[in-house]
Amino acid sequence: MKRFAGLLLLALVILTVAFFIYNPQVIENIWMWLVGFIGYIIYFLNKGADSIKNLFKKSPFSESPDKGKESSDKVPLTQLGNKEPDLAHLESLFNKIQGEEESLSQTDLTVLRYTDDGKTTLGLLYVDGRFFAYTLEDTHRDEKISGNTRIPEGRYPLSFNPNLTELTQRYRNRFPWFEYHIEIQNIPNYDLVYIHIGNTHQDTRGCILLADGVNAASAEKMVTHSQKAYERFYQSIYPRVSSNTPLSIRILNEDWIKKAYIKSTTSQAIPQT
Repeated sequence: MKRFAGLLLLALVILTVAFFIYNPQVIENIWMWLVGFIGYIIYFLNKGADSIKNLFKKSPFSESPDKGKESSDKVPLTQLGNKEPDLAHLESLFNKIQGEEESLSQTDLTVLRYTDDGKTTLGLLYVDGRFFAYTLEDTHRDEKISGNTRIPEGRYPLSFNPNLTELTQRYRNRFPWFEYHIEIQNIPNYDLVYIHIGNTHQDTRGCILLADGVNAASAEKMVTHSQKAYERFYQSIYPRVSSNTPLSIRILNEDWIKKAYIKSTTSQAIPQT
């Protein structure tokens, strides 16, 4: 019986090896799936560790969580990168500088970067004036390091890259709805900058990653549920770029937050007449 089980196991191993030899593209699909799955595992492990820490920190004699808490308008800038952003608060800040910057509704797509820890930049994507997804990019560098530097802030046209690259083929094999990558064009000293799927800065080479979740408090900042956000984005935007509808994306650096606080402080200091 044991001999039969051993032979059966050996036969399964041989069949598996033969299958991958004659179907190498399957390995690529499995690898992309594993990368995303590992990202989820890291995210949930960090969440579990945080929950355990908070459990031991709690005390029945502790103050009410609302007691002594600062209002959202007084949250220090340095804290914005250490927790999941308050969307309403950040939108309120942005509204305070609309006299200096174009409003969210005046640009097809807007990325509001809000933190950069030296490795990873986190931001918010707005489409047609409404929050759409979280973003993750490489860090800012004064001098570009190829594959490890986010693109400069600015306004750029959006289109699609009609070339069948290796990455494009992998996405086609994986997603039946995918045709070509949406590309951010006319970026000085950059090319082939896409908006695509990923979880950490290691998954991008200057491109913008999309996601429906963000873990800003972890040692390595990451985003989650990227595939879901990207599919929603692609099916919304690709028909527009493929029909040659003019589209642009505006990207603002983190200093827009500082401008909003300065403008808010200045306006409060001026007596109302």
